[in-house]
Formats: sequence, C-alpha cells, structure tokens
Amino acid sequence: MPSTIASAAMATGTTILPPSNITMMTSQPIVESCEPFKQSVVLIMSVLPAFVTLENMFVLFAMMGYRKKLKHNNVYRYVGSCLLANIVSSAFGFYHFLNYYHGFEPHQPNQWWAFRKGMTLALSLILCGNIGLLIYAIEDNTYIVGRAAVDANQQTSKGLSPSFRKRKANLLIMVVWAVPTVYGMLAMTRWNCTEICTCTLAYTSGISICKDNSSRCSNIYTPMAKSYLFVVVILWSIECMGLLGLFCNSLYQISRADRVQVSSPTSIVVSPTESRSNGGRNNNNNNESSSRRKSSIGRTLSRYRNSHQLLLILFLLFFLCTAPIMSCFAIDFINGDVYFSPLLVNILTPLPFIYCLASPLLLARRLSGVRGALGMALTFSWAKRRPAVTRRSTRTTDTMNVGMVTDYHGNNGEMAKF
Repeated sequence: MPSTIASAAMATGTTILPPSNITMMTSQPIVESCEPFKQSVVLIMSVLPAFVTLENMFVLFAMMGYRKKLKHNNVYRYVGSCLLANIVSSAFGFYHFLNYYHGFEPHQPNQWWAFRKGMTLALSLILCGNIGLLIYAIEDNTYIVGRAAVDANQQTSKGLSPSFRKRKANLLIMVVWAVPTVYGMLAMTRWNCTEICTCTLAYTSGISICKDNSSRCSNIYTPMAKSYLFVVVILWSIECMGLLGLFCNSLYQISRADRVQVSSPTSIVVSPTESRSNGGRNNNNNNESSSRRKSSIGRTLSRYRNSHQLLLILFLLFFLCTAPIMSCFAIDFINGDVYFSPLLVNILTPLPFIYCLASPLLLARRLSGVRGALGMALTFSWAKRRPAVTRRSTRTTDTMNVGMVTDYHGNNGEMAKF
C-alpha cells in the first residue's frame, strides 16, 4: 500500500510529507492582522461629531465677529470657552472615527494613542467645568440688583474694575482647562497598558487588542488602566456635586430675594443725598421712582431664573449623556468579572456628542447676545456698511439740534457752550 501511494505521488509530481512535518505545520499559531475596521457604520457615526464641530465653530466665529457688543459682558467669555470645549471634544471624536476606518496612524501602540484616548476623557471634565463657569458668570453679572435688594451693604463684583473682572474670567477659564489637560497627559505615563497591547485598531478575528491576565487594564476603554478610569469617575462625580451645590445656592438666593421683595415693598428708598438734590419733589414722585426700581429688580430676578433654567437643562443633559459610560467604568473597576457588550459600549461612548450638539442651540435660545451674533452672521450684516446718505442725514440732524439749542439760548441773551 505505501508503495502504491509513493508511485502515485511520483506520477502526479506531489511531495508526501512525513507525519511529523504535518504536525509541526498545524501547530504554528495563526498570525492576526491589525487592520482598520472597514465598515460603513463607522463613517455614518463620524457624521455626528463632524456636524457638531462645524455647528459650534459657526456660533463661535459669529460671536467673534460680534465681539464689539459682547466684550463688555464677561458671560460671553465663558460661553466662548464652552463652545471651544465642544469643538475640541467633537474634533477628537471625529478624528477617532476616521482613524478607526482608514488607519492612518501607526498600528503599533504608542504614547500618542494613549494621550488621545486619555484626553478624550479629560474633555468631559472640561465640559462639566464650563457649565460651572456659566453658573458663576450669570450669578455674578445678572443677579447684582437682586443681591442689592437682599443686602444693600453686600459688596458685589459690580464695583470692581472691568479689567479686573476680565482677568478673573480668563484665570478661571485657564484653570478649568489646565487641570483636566494635565490629567490627560498622565495617560502617557505608566498609567496605561500600551506595553501589553499589540494593536491600535482591531483584529479581524475580533479578539482583544490588549491581553492582560491580571485584570489591571480595561477592556471597555483601551489602553487605559481601570484605576485611571476610576479616578476620572471620581473627578466627574465631584464636579457634578459641585454644580448641584451651585444650583442649590442660586435657588436659595432667589427665594431670599423674593421674600425680601414681598415683605418689604418699600425697602428700596431714596438716599438722603438724592432727596436733597431733588429740590422738593413730592412723595408721589418718590413712590413712582421706588416702584420703577422695584419692577427693575423683578425683571432682573426673572432673567436670573430664566438663565438658570437654561443651565439646569444643560447640566441635566450633560449628566444623562455621560453618566452611563461613567457607571460602566466604575462597575468595571469594582467588579472585573462583569462582561460589557462591545455594542453597548460603542453606543454609550458617543453620547456626549448629543450634549455638544444641543448646547449651542440652548445658548442661542436664552442668551440675546448669541442670538444677535447668529443673526448678524446669517444675514451677512458684518459685511455691509452704512450708506453715505445715512451718515449725512445724521450729521444734519445733529447740526439742527445744536442750532436749535443755540437759538433758544440766544433768545434769552445767553450763548450755549459746548
């Protein structure tokens, strides 16, 4: 029988290998290829962060073109920081999707890969910090009259110089950006799992790109360590509790101002200096002046409530978009045996883009400065100049007014001095 097989092999020109060689060939490991994930769903998902980036850039550029009317209110500095955080966060997400599909980065794990993934998480902390800055800014700028109604002796930042308030706003914005950025840079240290990862994209067979028998590394968000992600969860929780504290303090200030306004309807009185300068005005004028001031306080408190309704909606939207993935990170750290479906993780991770998409719309709906900037950008009024006729007519009107005043004083034998 063996001779028959050998003769047949010689006739066909094939080579018969011994059984030992056959065993050696079958025992060799299959080499996995690290390839981009060429699926259309990746490109479809990349449309969302790309659109969010363009939307926030348009609003930010419109505000920059409208800056002459917005520079006197520091609230819009914080709004600009919030929009910039949305742009950077969405741009990172868009870059991640494009690289996952095309694979133009090196396929071998490196520190830039770890920094990009860590900075993406740090941007969620920057988003949360900018909401806190908006709460502080609106309370610092809009609630001045309400504070005066509560305590006339309380000093507010209204009395501070504009340059000091501008420096303070810039300093707070720098702190909100610097602290999470430093933490994102820590992802390039030994606090990652790049040394045990073998690919930055995906394997064709679907196996994990980071193999860790000690369960130190996360399978949800590679190549980060579970402890790194848990610290992000702790910082996120602290910021959320801080925002809740700011909201509670604002609600307390509103209720306190309302009680003072209801119980003391004439608490805003005319000062002695003002009463002497009135030169004998009657009590009716004083009551009318007090009523006007009281209504002004009411309008200010109403604007304050509306502004905080906006911020409360932003905070709730941010919390709902980030809480699911943060909960997964916490559960993965506490109980490493829990299995998370890759489909579930891929759905929860892009949810913060929904917040970045909705926040410019909510800001434009509630803040008149943002609406004015968008209206100017959409109508291209920044490129339009006033016609020369309008300028000449304005000058003629001003000259006529000056002439009328001069004639009036001339009739009385006096010359007006300008």
